[in-house]
Amino acid sequence: MSRTGARRGRAVWAWGCAAVLIIAAAGAAWYLRPGASWTAQVADAAEPVTAAVELATLTSQVRLNGQLTYGDAVPLPAPAGAVTVLPVAGQVVELGQRVYEADGAPIVLLRGERPFWRDLSVDSADGEDIRQLQQNLVDLGFYRGDIDGSFDRLTRQAVRDWQKSLGLEQTGAFTPSSVVVADAASIRISQVTARLGEAGTSPATYTETTLRATAKLTEAQARELTAGTPVAVVLPDGTEIDTEVSSVDPGGRSSGEEDAATAPSAIVEFADQSRVAPAGTASVRIVIRDTEEQPATLVVPVTALVATADGGYAVEVYADGEIARTSVQIGLVADARVQVLASGADIGAGPVLAEGDLVVLAR
Repeated sequence: MSRTGARRGRAVWAWGCAAVLIIAAAGAAWYLRPGASWTAQVADAAEPVTAAVELATLTSQVRLNGQLTYGDAVPLPAPAGAVTVLPVAGQVVELGQRVYEADGAPIVLLRGERPFWRDLSVDSADGEDIRQLQQNLVDLGFYRGDIDGSFDRLTRQAVRDWQKSLGLEQTGAFTPSSVVVADAASIRISQVTARLGEAGTSPATYTETTLRATAKLTEAQARELTAGTPVAVVLPDGTEIDTEVSSVDPGGRSSGEEDAATAPSAIVEFADQSRVAPAGTASVRIVIRDTEEQPATLVVPVTALVATADGGYAVEVYADGEIARTSVQIGLVADARVQVLASGADIGAGPVLAEGDLVVLAR
């Protein structure tokens, strides 16, 4: 390297060292400036995000995951003969209509709380099963006599007329294997469980025809919740249906699994099926609303709360460019807001909150 190059290199190095010293000195001067701090500089960079303290009434809500369902599926009794016509899943069968066919004969739906257990004719002793048959014949328009549980000539003629409408031999005698009995005016086929030609096998399972919403409950919820409690059922499309709890199932029945019992559940029924039918068997949200009258209190956003070392809470009040922390006693929490039952010197330290005060929100 030439002498000239060496001199230039030493000059550049000297200027670089000088620049570093100047920058370091400037930084030190700023850092050591009386009254200055990094925290203060950051705090001055932006105004805090705040929200006003409100006077409002909060309503507590419990949100449950529910399911629209047609109820538990029940198996149809197995036919005496071979299945010759099967129903279709989702099919609705009305009173007096064919559910399926066995040995070429229709097996029709009748309504009742108990199954028929004997053949019935004019030789049969009086009984509740005859009364149940007479009621069905009245509902189907074939019988106009007294519903007295006595199989008389009018009952026999009604049975003949009913058999004629089905294309069966008009014997005037009733056979239990010719019907399916359900405690409903109609049923919905849930699942087909047999094949054509099979015998001795339940051909299908069935449910009720109306949708209901069910939701599992905790033991505590099952004890507190009662029929008639107002709820809102939120459908998948966001539609809310205001209704009430129809019944509460305490559970505890055997689930079919070892040492397992059914869980408690809430059941919500719908008088207007047109509102839920489009949703089908979908998942829904059931919102249980608190019906107790709540007084208006001061309310702040949940994000304004600051946990304190003693296990309590505080909020930071922003006024005239300054922030002051104040203790708060909280109550009900709902919809991302919280009641303030007491504040400030009443329970700890700091100013007492008032409606309209600004509280700092967490970022």
